[in-house]
Amino acid sequence: MNPVPVAIIKQAAQLACKDIYDPVDDGVFDKVYRVGETTCGTKRVGNLVYVVNQGTENRAGWIADFDLYPYDHPILGDLHTGFYKNLPELAKQLLADLPVGAQVVVTGHSKGAGEASIFGPLLKLSGVNVSAMVLFACPHAGCQMLADWIAKNIPAAVSYRNAPTGDEFFGDPVPMVPSLPYVAPVPLTYVDQPPGGLLDAVDVEWHLGKLYLAAAPAMIGD
Repeated sequence: MNPVPVAIIKQAAQLACKDIYDPVDDGVFDKVYRVGETTCGTKRVGNLVYVVNQGTENRAGWIADFDLYPYDHPILGDLHTGFYKNLPELAKQLLADLPVGAQVVVTGHSKGAGEASIFGPLLKLSGVNVSAMVLFACPHAGCQMLADWIAKNIPAAVSYRNAPTGDEFFGDPVPMVPSLPYVAPVPLTYVDQPPGGLLDAVDVEWHLGKLYLAAAPAMIGD
């Protein structure tokens, strides 16, 4: 798998960790799609189209987060139903608008990253040129079949977890759940961006999108 260029990581962090959260600024995105509790924006930057899934923003989103019963996809294997359920309809709408031959980067933070880790493969299976996937605080959205498919079919992918350097037991908890048989869709890359002060001792505070955005300049690419 190829490294993701730094410029793409920084742009993805801005869009996924800040701009897609409510209130979504339609002036930032070329188009915003809403299917159920799933929100996605598209943004063309140069020769790339960023497809950006939104993290949890409401009660319906929290319900989807905990809808863990697996959906059996014939190619991608068992998927997190709460993340998957709105994506086929979202894909239909998006495919109608994507420029022919568009080079796509799929990204998201938190729930948005979980959705993105499934949405990228779904778009790729539909013939879209998904050249990169950039995930921030991504929960486990599928099982080993999904991770293996991404490794073989997405040219470049990276998934970031904010935690003290080298610490697997503290820091942002979201990229570590849900437990088996769900697994990380992409091997984790660690960043160390503490929330500051007494909040450094509260693991969930390491999950905030603003911390991933602040860490973006230090994220390693090529």
